[in-house]
Amino acid sequence: MKPFRTVVTPDKSPFQISHRDKIVSIGSCFSENIGKKFSDYKFSINVNPFGQQYNPHSVATAIERLLAPVPYTEKDLVYHDELYHSFDHHGSFSRATAAETLQVINDNLLQAAEDLKQATILFLTFGTSHVFELKDETRIVSNCHKLSGTQFEKRLMPPDEIVKAITGALNKFKIQNSKCQIVFTVSPVRYFAFGHHENTVSKAHLFSAIHALQQQQPAYFYFPAYELVMDDLRDYRFFAEDMLHPNYQASDYVWEKLCATMLEPKTLLLMRDIDELLLAARHKPRNPASAAHQKFVRKNLEKIEKLEKEFDLKFKEERKILNRFF
Repeated sequence: MKPFRTVVTPDKSPFQISHRDKIVSIGSCFSENIGKKFSDYKFSINVNPFGQQYNPHSVATAIERLLAPVPYTEKDLVYHDELYHSFDHHGSFSRATAAETLQVINDNLLQAAEDLKQATILFLTFGTSHVFELKDETRIVSNCHKLSGTQFEKRLMPPDEIVKAITGALNKFKIQNSKCQIVFTVSPVRYFAFGHHENTVSKAHLFSAIHALQQQQPAYFYFPAYELVMDDLRDYRFFAEDMLHPNYQASDYVWEKLCATMLEPKTLLLMRDIDELLLAARHKPRNPASAAHQKFVRKNLEKIEKLEKEFDLKFKEERKILNRFF
C-alpha cells in the first residue's frame, strides 16, 4: 500500500560530512536548530556569528564582513530601549553598554572569521526575501530592533538581486577558501506578518534565486528542508503552538534526512556511540552512591576517554556531569 503522504527523498550530496570537517552555518533560526544538532554530536561548527539572519542580503553581508573582519566601533551602534544594538546583528548581541555590546560582537566576529577561513562546509539558510532598508542610510538591516517602522522601508528582494548579492559574497569567499562546499536551504518557518500570499511570494523568490545560483555553479548543493516539512510531514502536529515554526519532532525528522543524505556511514556509526554517552549524561539515578551506578559512570567515562583520543572529540560537559557522582 502506498503511504498516505508525499515522501520527499533528498538527493545524495556529492560530498560526505564527517567529524574531520569544519562547518559554518549562517541564516535563520532554522539553521540554529540544525546547527545545534551538529554541535550536540560534537562536530566542529560555528552557528550564526551575527545571530539569526533571515534575508539573503544580510547573509551575504555577513560573509563579506567575515572575509574582512574590521572590528565594529561605537559609531556602528544605535541606542534604543536602554540597550545598544547593531543593525547587522540579532538582538541577542545587544547589551546595556556600548563596550559590552562591542565586546561580544567583535569576539564572535574574529572567531568566526578564522572559522570561515578553515571551513570545509558552509550552510546558508534563507528565511525570507523581505528586507527592511534604513531610510536615513539607504541600507538593508539585518534586524530593526523594534525601532519605529517609520525609519524603514520594507520591500521584497527580487530573485536577480538575491543572486547578485550571494554571488558577489561567495566569489570573494572562494578566493580565500576554494575547497569549501556550499549548501543552501530554505527555512520551513513561515512569515505571516505581511500575509499568507506575500509569504508565498517571498519563499518563491528564494527558490528561484537558489535555482539560478545552482545553474551558475552546479557544485552548490540544495538540501530540501522546506519541502520535508511542508510537503512530506505536511501536518500541524509537527508545528509549534504558533503554527508557524516546526516543532522538535519536525526538526528531528529533517535532521535524520540530512544525516542519511550528507553524512559518512562511519560517522553515522560514531554518532550512535555519542548518542549513548549523551543519554548517559542525562540519566538521573535513583541511588547515585550505589555500586551499580558507580560502575555505570566509570564505564561511560572510559568510553569518553576512548572517543576523545580516537576521534579528537570534546565531551567537556558530559565528563563534568558524570564526574559529579564521584
